[in-house]
Amino acid sequence: MRAKLAHLLSASIQAFRPDFPASTNLNREKAMSLFRKCRWKRSLRFWLAAVFATGVASPCLAIDYQPFDWIPAPPGTNVVLVYYDYGAHNEFNSPIAGTAKNNTHLDSYIGVARYLHYGEISGHPYVLDFILPFGALTDGKIAGKRLGDTSGVADPIASVGYWFVNQPDKKRYLSAVVFLTVPIGSYDSHRVLNLGGNRWQNDLQVDYTQGFLDKYTFDIAADRIWYGDNTRAGTGHQTLSQSATYTAYIWLSRDITPEMQRIFPGALNTSISVGYAGAFGGSQRLDGVSTGGKTHEHQIRFTYMQSISPTWQGAISLSHDVEARGQFKQNFGVLVRIAKSF
Repeated sequence: MRAKLAHLLSASIQAFRPDFPASTNLNREKAMSLFRKCRWKRSLRFWLAAVFATGVASPCLAIDYQPFDWIPAPPGTNVVLVYYDYGAHNEFNSPIAGTAKNNTHLDSYIGVARYLHYGEISGHPYVLDFILPFGALTDGKIAGKRLGDTSGVADPIASVGYWFVNQPDKKRYLSAVVFLTVPIGSYDSHRVLNLGGNRWQNDLQVDYTQGFLDKYTFDIAADRIWYGDNTRAGTGHQTLSQSATYTAYIWLSRDITPEMQRIFPGALNTSISVGYAGAFGGSQRLDGVSTGGKTHEHQIRFTYMQSISPTWQGAISLSHDVEARGQFKQNFGVLVRIAKSF
């Protein structure tokens, strides 16, 4: 398909090439100048087409994997969490049109309300999880071309998780969780930026946590995301399809509670963590033709987490995209999370 698309691009270039007499240097220079201008405009159109088809939705942020997320609370425990996630993006990549850096920008302000309920079946813990993302995408532009702004409620997510291994004495946990994204969030086919995706999404995730050397914990997770079709993409009458996305998360954490208690005597369960998040696959097609959009990303992270009391916990996480292809690249991100258990 890429070869076919490249052929179509070449045909378009020829169609845009003006027919100036070869013997006139001035006309030849004008022809080449117009040729380069048209080529740049085509690249811009492909950048915009990729964003338009993608929708720049942010529901996966709501499933963002943080250290110790998959250590179960006692049965009967309820947890309410509130997130604030800010991301500054300063370049956009399309495998078809290349990377736009100059005068390219997008700010994302995402809030999340989340509720967890823990229970037990046949001696194994489970969790019911309900997630509601909301927020705004602002100052969007690619190579100076404004994409507009959007705000509202994103697609809500429901999930159920189950622990196959729960060994607190060995600090060992193995779980699996299924997330279902329901397409009822804010979506307008006439907008380039959308918080909702207008399609069903299913995410199967497996998580493993292991403590070692008294103060250290290792978290690893992998998942596969399936996407339904968005039948109101592009012009509003086109179908956006997407292949499965594979993601991986790795966290290495160290307990620094004794060190922090020397500074803040009331500090409880304090840790610092360094991590990696990667996404692969997720190639997109609009009416069967590749848009160049995909979910290819490598991100590094740092998280500080502390319990303020036995039932209150706070966390702050910083992130930076080392590489992103087929999407906006996040130069800087900060996530703040407050959790209350009861």
